[in-house]
Amino acid sequence: MSHAKIVVLIMLLITLSGCTIGRTVRGDFFGRYYLETGEYNRGEDLFRRAVSADPDDGKANFYLGRFLLAEKKARAAMPYLKKAVSSRSDNPDYHFWYGLAWGELGKLQKERESYLRALQYKKNHLQALLYLGHNLFRDRQYDRALKRYLETLAIWPKCRTALYNRALIARILKRTSEEKKGWLAYLRVYPSGSLAIRAADYLNGLGDFSFQNHRLGARAITLGEIEFNVSGSTLESMSLPSLDVVGATAVGIPNGKLQVIVYQKNNKKLARARALAVRTSLYERFPGLKKRGVGVSWFGSDRIVKIGGRTIRNHGTVRFFMTDERRILRAEKIKTVTGLQPGRIRE
Repeated sequence: MSHAKIVVLIMLLITLSGCTIGRTVRGDFFGRYYLETGEYNRGEDLFRRAVSADPDDGKANFYLGRFLLAEKKARAAMPYLKKAVSSRSDNPDYHFWYGLAWGELGKLQKERESYLRALQYKKNHLQALLYLGHNLFRDRQYDRALKRYLETLAIWPKCRTALYNRALIARILKRTSEEKKGWLAYLRVYPSGSLAIRAADYLNGLGDFSFQNHRLGARAITLGEIEFNVSGSTLESMSLPSLDVVGATAVGIPNGKLQVIVYQKNNKKLARARALAVRTSLYERFPGLKKRGVGVSWFGSDRIVKIGGRTIRNHGTVRFFMTDERRILRAEKIKTVTGLQPGRIRE
């Protein structure tokens, strides 16, 4: 619905009912519409007029606070969200957003109290559970944060930040087995993006190369391990999506030539057969690559990488890079990700 149509609708409702604008926008429709479309300035203007017309309207105060928060004006949002909470103390959404505003101002204890109040009125309030986990994580209360992330995942198994932070907490607490399972669980659902790159680095540091980062030109991409049939060179179908990512990325890079390297401990012949099988599959799926050519190399040895000062051997693996990245072939080193930053995505 266009902005003009909404204005006409508001005016029509006012004409028909004789209500004030505060009562007209009491429902959620207009607040949700402007939040979903990102038209925060228009939403703020509409609900500011609504609050002016009826200062005690809790819902109008709530949405005005939401729009100010969306515009990164947490301090300005506080009195309106507080008014909303006062008007309906049993509304868990009001408590959650009031807590989020406290969090934006760095007031961890007040933020936490608001989330806990939201959960008093709705024990499975998803956002309150998730952000209470974030709050406890920032306060280094890792076991308590983990509990909230697990509760979040019980409701929403694919919650990105809960999956990531669950594994990160296991890393901080040096629970290696839990950490490895956590990174694998995250990468199986979210195999791309900056958090996936970190997760793969952490996983490799534990000696697991089920997912690895590859640099193609200026891009780093995370791929699941390229799998073949047992002791053979036939590609498993589960590996084809990874090859599609490699092929599509390489085609989109105007300069450079895609290179494939296969390592296979004590079996150079098999390494060669697998390298050629990967190139053949890439040619079939991306004919444009055949014109530019795909280079192949193979080694009958482990791939040796240095991670966090440790040397780790990977017995059989496939690596991809572009010709202008030959330094990777000369000395492959994975830099340990510095810092333990939790995933924090507004979900």
